[in-house]
Amino acid sequence: MAAIKRRSSILILLGICFIILLSSGGFFTIYLTHTIGPDAEMINQLGIIRGSIQRFVKFELGGHPDNALIDEIDLKINALNSKKMKIHDRHQEIQCYIGDLKQSCLLLKEAAYEYRKDPSLHNRDLLLEKSEVAWQEANSMVLMSQTLSEKKVGRYRISFIFLGVNLSLGFLMIFLIKRYVKDTLEYLVNYDGLTKLYNRRFFNESLHGEILRAERYERGLSVIMFDIDHFKRVNDTYGHDAGDSVLKELSQLIQKNIRKTDILARLGGEEFAVIVPETWAEGALLLAEKLRDAVARYSFKHAGKITISLGITELAEGDTADVIYKRADMALYEAKSKGRNRSEVKYKKQSMEI
Repeated sequence: MAAIKRRSSILILLGICFIILLSSGGFFTIYLTHTIGPDAEMINQLGIIRGSIQRFVKFELGGHPDNALIDEIDLKINALNSKKMKIHDRHQEIQCYIGDLKQSCLLLKEAAYEYRKDPSLHNRDLLLEKSEVAWQEANSMVLMSQTLSEKKVGRYRISFIFLGVNLSLGFLMIFLIKRYVKDTLEYLVNYDGLTKLYNRRFFNESLHGEILRAERYERGLSVIMFDIDHFKRVNDTYGHDAGDSVLKELSQLIQKNIRKTDILARLGGEEFAVIVPETWAEGALLLAEKLRDAVARYSFKHAGKITISLGITELAEGDTADVIYKRADMALYEAKSKGRNRSEVKYKKQSMEI
C-alpha cells in the first residue's frame, strides 16, 4: 500500500511537470509564431522603402520629380517607427536604425529640393550621395531584420525540444499510470482492506503454488489456521470499532513473529491462516505455540488480554489445497472444542494434542 501511495505522489508530481512543460512549450511556440508575422511585414516594408529610394532618385535625375513617392517613403518610415516597440523583441539597434533612416530620408528630400532649384553637377552628386546613404541604411535594416528573424525561426528547435521532453514524459506517465492501475487492482484483489494482510483469494492461490513447489522439491509444507477466542464478546463489550482495532493489532503482532517467507492471510472475520513453506508439522507447531504465547502476553489497546486457538496440519501425499485447508480447519475446531487458547495438530491419519 505504501508503494502505491508513493507511486501516486510521483504521478501527481510528473503530471504537474508535464502541464508546466506543455504550457511553457505551447506559449513559447505561440510567441514565436506571433512575432514572426510582424517581422516579415517589417522586412517587406523596408524592401519597399529601399526600392522607393532608388525610384525617387531615378525620377529626380530624369527630370520627373515625384513628391508622392517621397511622401510615401515618409509614411512608411513613420509607420515603422510607431511599431518599432512591438517588433524584434524591442531590439535597440533596430530602433536606432529606424531613426537614422528617417534622418537620411529627410536629408535626401532636402538634397532633391536643392537639385530641383539648381540641377548643377554639385547638387546632382549631393543627391546621389544622400540617396546612397539612405539606400544603405534601408538595406542594412533589411539584412539585420532578416538575421533577427532567422534567429527566431532557429528558436523553433527549442519548441521541438519541449515537444520531445513532453512526449517522453507523457510516455513515462502512461507507463506509470498503467503500473499504478495494475498495482492498485492487484492490491484490491489480493489484500484485506482492514488489516492490510493478504485475503482468502491470495491465500488459496499461494497455497496451491506452494503445494506444487513442495512436491517438486520434496520439501515440507504446513498450514496454521487460527482465530480469536470469544471475539464476539469483544465486539459486544467494546464495540465493533474496538473489534476492528484488535484485528489490526493482532495482524501486526503475528506478522512480526513469523518469517518473511511465511504467508499470513485473513480468511474472514476473526479467522487467519499462515502458510509455512519448507516446514513440517513439528516445526509449524513450535511456531504456533510462539504465536499463541505472544498473543497471550500482549495487551490490546481496547480489549486488554485475548487468546487465540490454532490448528496445524502438514502436506501429505495426494493432498490438494482444499484438503489441507479442511484438515487445518478441523484441527482448529478441535483446539476450540478442547478449551481454546491451545494448538492442535491434525495429520492425515492421526492428531497430536499439545
